[in-house]
Amino acid sequence: MSAAISHSLPGFHSGFRAPSRPARVATCHSRVVSADAKEFPPFRLDPINQCLWRRAETGGEKRILLTPKAFAVLGYLVENAGRLVLQEELLEAVWPDTFIQPEVLKYQIADIRSTLGDRPKNPLFIETLPRRGYRFIAAVYDGAPARPEQSGLAGSDPVHCELWDCLRKAIDGQRQIVFIATEPGMGKTTPADEFRRQAANVPGIRVARGQCVEGYGSKEPYYPMLEALGQLCRGAGGALVVETLAAEAPTWLVQLPALVKRELREMLQQEIQGGTGQRMLREIGDALNTVASGSPLLLVLEDLQWADPCTVDLISAVARSRMPAKLMLVGTYRPADVAVSGNLVKALKPDLLIHHLCRDIALKPLEKVA
Repeated sequence: MSAAISHSLPGFHSGFRAPSRPARVATCHSRVVSADAKEFPPFRLDPINQCLWRRAETGGEKRILLTPKAFAVLGYLVENAGRLVLQEELLEAVWPDTFIQPEVLKYQIADIRSTLGDRPKNPLFIETLPRRGYRFIAAVYDGAPARPEQSGLAGSDPVHCELWDCLRKAIDGQRQIVFIATEPGMGKTTPADEFRRQAANVPGIRVARGQCVEGYGSKEPYYPMLEALGQLCRGAGGALVVETLAAEAPTWLVQLPALVKRELREMLQQEIQGGTGQRMLREIGDALNTVASGSPLLLVLEDLQWADPCTVDLISAVARSRMPAKLMLVGTYRPADVAVSGNLVKALKPDLLIHHLCRDIALKPLEKVA
């Protein structure tokens, strides 16, 4: 919606003063998405029906009725997500040609925060910039993330549905760890490949892939994670990822020399002298939490049966972190190879399952649909 269309939203009419009333929650409905809808999970702003929707755990949505002015204020902030909206601008947009005390905005913002379950001191949706205005900080999408299309792989739909369910939870801030058991003979396109390709087409989601390599000698620690980080740093929004690594994970950024200038690389090398494996593990955990605090992040690590011990420790640390993050990590593995004595994934996966920290999906060889 353009700014002109935004002014046609309910509540933008000049001189209209809506009576204050609490938001009302209606019954659960099936999902019908307007082309003008704006999503900021688990909520969806619906300008056609002039209401807010909240996704229910059952799969449907609950309608939340806002006052016209609260709806208009929220709509304007969502439409201008990511930038500071000055108080004067917001007052002019919602109450054009009408003198309104700025304190009125505080009451409207408080009502909206109450409806969203947001907290002023640690906001997930609306950030207050004292004496200046407000910024909508959550990721906003047009309509709904696309459901997976038919992949042409027999038997893959239940797997895709489970993967997309995990991704939706990750978008809501619940980190997800998913193991997918694969077998030889599954062909070049597996459900993990198809899911990664489709997720990459969802606006606002960062996607990266790392490949574990079968080694006959020593293996480079964290090899698949370094490969995935390189993709994130070179992709859309990569500059922000590089900045995050420089600030929170210098021991990782220094191992990606092509991404930093020589002066910065030399400074980082001095900073990380004496760094330990434990430091690397702590740093990457902090960096991933930061990257996934805004835009959702999907990491796919292939062939974990060949993973080095440090990568297995990394998966364990990510799974056990209590910090909320819009992070989903998918790891594929071959059960026959993992069953070999001494394989670390064999010990990690059951432990995470016992503590309900991961999902395990077993696949059968798939055949192309005729």
